[in-house]
Amino acid sequence: MPGQNLKNILYELIKVLNPRAREVIEKHFGLRSVLCQTLEAIGQNLGVTRERVRQIEALGLRQLANKNVLEPLKPVFETIEKHLTDYGGVRREDYFLREISQLVSLKEKNNENLIDFALALGQGRFVHFKETPKWRAAWALDNSVYNNAIGLGESLRKKLAEQNLPIPREEVLKTAASLGGEMNDRALFSCIELCREIAQNPFGEWGFIGSPEVSPKGVKDKAYLIFKKEKKPLHFTQVAELINQAVFEGRQAHPQTVHNELIKDPRFVLVGRGTYALADWGYEPGTVRDVLVSVLKNTEGGLAREEIIKIVQAKRLVKENTILLNLQNKKVFKKIDNEHFTLL
Repeated sequence: MPGQNLKNILYELIKVLNPRAREVIEKHFGLRSVLCQTLEAIGQNLGVTRERVRQIEALGLRQLANKNVLEPLKPVFETIEKHLTDYGGVRREDYFLREISQLVSLKEKNNENLIDFALALGQGRFVHFKETPKWRAAWALDNSVYNNAIGLGESLRKKLAEQNLPIPREEVLKTAASLGGEMNDRALFSCIELCREIAQNPFGEWGFIGSPEVSPKGVKDKAYLIFKKEKKPLHFTQVAELINQAVFEGRQAHPQTVHNELIKDPRFVLVGRGTYALADWGYEPGTVRDVLVSVLKNTEGGLAREEIIKIVQAKRLVKENTILLNLQNKKVFKKIDNEHFTLL
């Protein structure tokens, strides 16, 4: 249904109202403006109380609720109902208004206001739920559908709390399906998206919105996510490039800024010239000599040269010759025989 038709239908519908009721509804729902005025502001403009404005609006909406009056909106209601059904019967409000605007090809600056008014006229078909501290505002086909969605979202929230780490999309679906029974992927995510405490990071992982792995705030958090995704050491210029390629909020990352931030954060270890890795991967900070000392200090009888090289290269990106050169430091290391070394 063309958006221009919807706007014209709504304008035509309110012509049955008296001028004052029409003015109140137009201003409160923002039918001719992006701004929706409060009942109190409208009352001040008309010289009446807020309660009187509310009564005028209620009478006008009751007049418009006549089945014959709403007949031109029937195709719109059917489109909205089908869309909600496709999403399991419930949809968070901001997504829903935007999606319906697209479905009816509405391109007005106040298109969401027009959709909101159409929904208000279809209150017998659709139910609106206000935003709460834990749940986003939503539209649903009925109360039971909404309550089931909230129950599923709460169960999933508890599961995420137990894991304390973001989980990939496939695992979210598996977990949600085990909690919510027969629902398609779209419906499951529609339920999940109602929860204000759960969000998705740029790599499709879901977790608590306050987690730096879900909502990274700065370069360091963004870099940490990049390393987790790439699963290998990276030069700081590569990290900056990958941050800029990902869909992160905020400014572009500059290589030197990335380098300066990584070198100060204990989550990252400088393992080569400008190359970093995660400390979680077993890499250790410090010079090659420091790593050698760490490797040998808890050994009795020393270690063979090849074993030392293998262990050190697992902790640092360093050439074999560099390791052997450091082992020649007689103030720190002692050569037991041709193959074995220990600390002095």
